[in-house]
Formats: sequence, C-alpha cells, structure tokens
Amino acid sequence: MKKILILGASGAIGKYLVDYFYEKKQEFNISLITGDIKECNFVEQRSDFFHLDVSKNGSFEQLPKDIYAVIDLATTMPARMVGYDPKQYIDINIGGTYNVLEFCKSNNIDRLLFAQTFGDILQHSEKDPLLKVDMIPIQDYSDNKSVYITTMNTSVELIKCYHAIFKMKTFLFRLPTIYNWDTNIYCENGEATTMAWRILVEQATKGEDIHVWGDPNRKKDMVYVKDLCQMFYKACFINRDWGFYNVGTGVGISLLDQIKGIIEVFKEENQSRILFSPEMRNAPQYIMCIDEAKEELGYEPLYNYIDMLKDMKKERDLNRF
Repeated sequence: MKKILILGASGAIGKYLVDYFYEKKQEFNISLITGDIKECNFVEQRSDFFHLDVSKNGSFEQLPKDIYAVIDLATTMPARMVGYDPKQYIDINIGGTYNVLEFCKSNNIDRLLFAQTFGDILQHSEKDPLLKVDMIPIQDYSDNKSVYITTMNTSVELIKCYHAIFKMKTFLFRLPTIYNWDTNIYCENGEATTMAWRILVEQATKGEDIHVWGDPNRKKDMVYVKDLCQMFYKACFINRDWGFYNVGTGVGISLLDQIKGIIEVFKEENQSRILFSPEMRNAPQYIMCIDEAKEELGYEPLYNYIDMLKDMKKERDLNRF
C-alpha cells in the first residue's frame, strides 16, 4: 500500500486532486492522507483527513510516518488573500515549505511534488508567448504580487537544495491559471471579487452582450484541473529522481475563441452578442511548453478547450465541490 499525503487538500485544486486519486486508488493500492487548515466534507469523505497548518512545525507530528509521497499545494497566493499581509507569504510559502521538507527528510519520504507559480517567467510572454521550463525568472518588483512570487521562487530553490543534499526525489510543477469549477473565494488586490471568466459565463448564460477587451487575437493556454491531476498522478509513480514541468496543453486559444466557446457551451435561451473594445487593456498571453512533461511523464492533455468548458458545466450542475 502506498500512502500519499496531499497538503492543501481543501483548496480549489486540492479537492479535484483528492477526487482524482480516490477514483484511481485501486491501481497502485493507494491510501489517501490529506491535510489542510480548513475542514472540507468532500475531502474528509475520500481520505484520512488531518487539520494541519504547514507553518507550524508541530502540526506534522500527528501524521503517519510511513508515507510514500507528499504533494504540497499548501501555499498561499494573492487570489486567496483578503487584504495584504506579506508575512503570510513568508510564513506559509517559505516556512511551510521548510517544514514539509524536514518532515519528508525525517521520515524518508520517497518523493515530493510541489506546485510553483508561472509568475516567475510570465513577463517573457510579451516578447514570445511560448514559455519554456528553463527560462530565467524575471519579475516586476513594483507589482503587488512580487512578494508572493519571490517567496515561491525561494521555496523552489530551497527544495532544490534538499534534493541535492539529501537525494530526495523531487518534482516541480509550474502552474498558470488552472481552470476548474469551484466556490472558493477569489481576490484581486486584496478584495473578494468574481473571476473574469466566471463573469463571462454569467453573461453568456443570460444572453447579455459580451465585450472583447483589447487585442482579440492574443492567445492563452487554457489548462483544465483534471489534466493537472493527471500530471501529478503520473509523477507519483514514475521511476525518476527529478522533474521540472510546465503545466499546460501546449495550445493557445485566442481571446475571441475563448468567448465564442463560453457562449457555445453556457448559453441558455438567448445568444450573447460579441462587441469589441480595442481601447481596453489587453488580456495576458502565454502558451506553456510541455515537452518535458510529454517526454518524461508520458503526459498528454485529455481536455481541449470546449471539452474543458463542457466538463466545468457538468461540475457546476453536479455541485460536488
């Protein structure tokens, strides 16, 4: 039996990951252990759940010692922070990662999987939308996300140290926006708000006019949470010591096609008109190069853009999360 610990299991990605591993638990005789600072019935029904704060070293004492793999999603990010408290980034992202690493080292955990932000290389995309694994991190330090990105970069460097010094099997995943249907809080500039794509879904559902801001041809890699789960699952059982992977589909969907797809899938009675507002700011553009994930993990995205929207609609209607 392989005990797999998922930290941050009650988050938007965590719940889908728990569900994915739960459905596949017979394949590798998985025993699912989960931990988070907040309880979640969905997670507790599918795993052995522990109330755990990664920033507090003592929290780890309650966990089983014979765990095979740890998947660390227990970091905090601007999208989940009401107000602005940069110390949380330091305590949770850096301090918490250190505590996770010490737990893995002390208990001879076979491997650690860690989710990193793509904010470290996103600025490259304005010159070339294709983002590669080995790009040198750059960032705008005046941006309000700079402390968050810096702490995530520091966590990654710390993980690399433990991999090199203690020969810990390590798999890093660089995440862009991961699309899923969930009700967790979303923040911009410290204030709770509605995600832009959810506003588009509401407009399409009601048949309201939808405005395309800026350049309608800028493309973005739209990766579904269930393909991310596939990558984590494969990394848990592959016979390798190290991996650093971009998460994505390798395909860019233009802003105009994104909106057309949302209208196609979510419209009810009336169809929204598409209007153009070129004077407004441009949407981000990026395509994740996933060559390493394909070659080393055998990863192939299973959800194209329309399939992703259809599955999100199904999850919305089921309201499982």
